[in-house]
Amino acid sequence: MRKWNKILLVFSVFVTTFLFAQNERLIIGRTTGKLAIDKNTTLRTFGFTNTLSGQVTLPGFGIDVEAGDRVNIDFWNISQGNPVSLYCKEIEFEQRDKENELMKIKEPIHHMEHGFYSFQAQKPGTYLYYSPENYPFNLQAGMFGVIIIRPKTNDAVAVKPLAEVLWCSYEIDPKWHTDAIMGTEYDDRNIPIVLPVYKPEYFLINGNTIPKTKGLQALQHKKETVLFRLVNSGLYVHEIGFPPPTKLQFITGKETSIIALPEGYKVALHPGECLEVLAFLEDVSDKELISYQFTDPVSKKAVYKATIPVFY
Repeated sequence: MRKWNKILLVFSVFVTTFLFAQNERLIIGRTTGKLAIDKNTTLRTFGFTNTLSGQVTLPGFGIDVEAGDRVNIDFWNISQGNPVSLYCKEIEFEQRDKENELMKIKEPIHHMEHGFYSFQAQKPGTYLYYSPENYPFNLQAGMFGVIIIRPKTNDAVAVKPLAEVLWCSYEIDPKWHTDAIMGTEYDDRNIPIVLPVYKPEYFLINGNTIPKTKGLQALQHKKETVLFRLVNSGLYVHEIGFPPPTKLQFITGKETSIIALPEGYKVALHPGECLEVLAFLEDVSDKELISYQFTDPVSKKAVYKATIPVFY
């Protein structure tokens, strides 16, 4: 058994004997983030960090572990608003109280309190975790992050590409990011926040507007296979179009999200969905583009389209 990877231990120690690796993480829920859209536009955001001095990023603090690891999370809620919690659709989060007893009924974490979560990293893949309280407000405000579960290091059949790329895409409605809404005072009843109709104006990948996103691979390394992780942390359907002759090989996620077209491939991710593919770009011409489209799931209309160069 290899040694525990002790990342950070705060206030609580989980004393348990496992026949697998053990990881501790501190995640801090904050409501004081700022996101610079451009030189003239800065929006207030929520988010997850792992230090008090750390700046909020979108996506927030990432969890990167191997299959078989046991992950313990000390979630410290220092946000000023309503209680929050942690959730992942594909991964079962257990919640424990301060005495390390398993809670039969999960509870949100109140202001300046700690919540203790744990999960077993089982299936390799990429996953979205977020605060489900007042859904979809906390998610859209920025309380989300990515969990990566890698195959075991000694797994002979595990894919080991030389390059990895994560694109976490989402939309932002600035009317949801005003101080009047994001500064809602603490209420232990967790009353849902009243929100205007969702009409996003900004469309981003990894905290940058899409035109600022660089390509998948450096041109001089186009022969190298890329492990491409796609995460939709928004509320719209995100459609990504790849030019011919890009070749995609499904790894994890929902295989039907990959659609073969007469010219290239299209990936359609619904809210909360994640996908891992291997991208083979060797035969793609140097000036080709990847298309990104955000589609309203109700009206089925495209509300934003942009392109990103394949190579940089």
